[in-house]
Amino acid sequence: MEYDWLEMMERMQDIRLFCSLHVRRAKKGGISSSQELDLLSRVALSKEKLTSHMLCTGMGISKPVVSRLVESLCRKEFLEKEMCAADHRSYYLCITGKGREELERTYTYYLEPLYSMRRRAGEETFSRLMELIRLVNHQAGEYGETKQ
Repeated sequence: MEYDWLEMMERMQDIRLFCSLHVRRAKKGGISSSQELDLLSRVALSKEKLTSHMLCTGMGISKPVVSRLVESLCRKEFLEKEMCAADHRSYYLCITGKGREELERTYTYYLEPLYSMRRRAGEETFSRLMELIRLVNHQAGEYGETKQ
């Protein structure tokens, strides 16, 4: 099937506008990347104390990347290192009160447009939209489509 490129450009603009209206950008001074958000969330939600090594495995990223993320979050006072009593070379990561507040603020900030869209569209329409988004994302993954 042949598509008219003008029509497809209009659709692409619709998608871009949708993202601009409903996806927020990071705030200055807070959690500055999705990896920082992921790491801080994992520490906050974990039932056990986590080490850097455990985060490498859980997040699927290298030790140097985890180290940079941990240092950044410690500088912002969102994380603290707690020395491991059994092995003084290791440490556990603990979220601070400031980190917990920032995590809650960040999730509220990022998710509010989604909650608002859900309220305005209604549960049925919102669920249908999410189902279609998941389907298209899955199909893109099956065909190895990625943005370049």
